[in-house]
Amino acid sequence: MSTPYPPQPWDLAGLGHLTTWSVPAEALPVLPFSARPVTVRGRAVVTTAFVAYSDAGQMAYDELLAAVVVRHGRRVGLSITDIWVDSETSMLGGRGLWGIPKDLATFDGLHASVAGGPIAGARFTARRLPAVPLPVPVRGRVVQTLRERTVASPIRASGRMRPATAAWTIDEAGPLSWLRAGRPLASFVAEDFAMRFGS
Repeated sequence: MSTPYPPQPWDLAGLGHLTTWSVPAEALPVLPFSARPVTVRGRAVVTTAFVAYSDAGQMAYDELLAAVVVRHGRRVGLSITDIWVDSETSMLGGRGLWGIPKDLATFDGLHASVAGGPIAGARFTARRLPAVPLPVPVRGRVVQTLRERTVASPIRASGRMRPATAAWTIDEAGPLSWLRAGRPLASFVAEDFAMRFGS
């Protein structure tokens, strides 16, 4: 029987709004077994992103995620701890192919909510600086729990990064409330963003 989602890899494209955070390690959600957060003085690095994938890629949908920079074996990667999409196909594929814990949410621009209430919202203002193209595709790994195993899946991304200022609103009773213990470090708008996810 065929699966209700495309096989890997997925080729996606769109527009991303990203912020990196410094978060106390004790505030982090549970990470995959054998993955450890990369910390400096007890603080971990977390990335949050609103991504609007367009028809220029395989699928068009909206996404909000939070990912922790982790060490897995001798290598560094990202572990996605919280993620919401407005596509059931993306949700099922993320869970089935890579162990990414996608749930469904409703999006209104850079605001996401679930039936229980708001998750988070953001306002981004791009700075008056030229967008800098990534010189080569950036390669990385996403470390997740899939069928009770810790697996690392390859990703490759390209695009143009524009520095920005951002103001995030994290609902204090929502599923991202742990992020309120952190502080934002830097924000960017990823223009002409393209990503190949999976092997």
